[in-house]
Amino acid sequence: MSGPTVPGVSGGALGPPDTPSALATRLQALLAAHEREAAVLEVLRAVDAGLGVEQLYDEVLLPFLRTLGKAWQTGQTAVWEEHLATQAIRSAVEALYPRILARKAGVPPVPVTVAFFCPPDEAHDLGLRMLADRFDLHGFRTVYVGASTPTDEMVACARSVSADVVCLSASTHFHRAALRHAATALEGALPEVRILVGGAAFVHDTQGWERSVPTDLQALLDELAVGASVGAAPGGE
Repeated sequence: MSGPTVPGVSGGALGPPDTPSALATRLQALLAAHEREAAVLEVLRAVDAGLGVEQLYDEVLLPFLRTLGKAWQTGQTAVWEEHLATQAIRSAVEALYPRILARKAGVPPVPVTVAFFCPPDEAHDLGLRMLADRFDLHGFRTVYVGASTPTDEMVACARSVSADVVCLSASTHFHRAALRHAATALEGALPEVRILVGGAAFVHDTQGWERSVPTDLQALLDELAVGASVGAAPGGE
């Protein structure tokens, strides 16, 4: 039995590469109609047709998640609808992972290990998951742990995998307090590790975190790769 028809949604044949705005419009329509399976397939079709993963993440999925989060916070979107849409995006991101690994195999490895965590009680890790993919695409070694990680476990993991960089994410100002605690613990236990923070909680306010919030992801990736090539410590000033 087929689901409802959503205007503007393509069929099975691949056409020319999607523009980000066209894909975003179709994705919003599908998820507004609660069409999870079709939304996932639209994302995969767009990538197969030539839309780059970086552009997909930066111009379609991350803006969509930010808009979705605001709609949930203001009561325009029910909790179950926010969860359904988020899980659809997660399914698409996970389905893209073999493509990520295939591209990673074709680039020079960067001898920098990056670990990814959310602080305790922070369940929103999808943006962080996409960030890990971006590091993978550039040849970094990634250790993705994700949502709601106890601080002592972050320290243990970072030490065990010899992390050079730790990326932490928070979605709300409430979670920034737990993230601060985690960052302080990591800095105390592993002072040579570079700590970076991000997430929706830092989109409009980086006060007190200016040195830890990257303003240009590509510049950060280039900096870390160049630092590794000349033997510089990633956390050095």
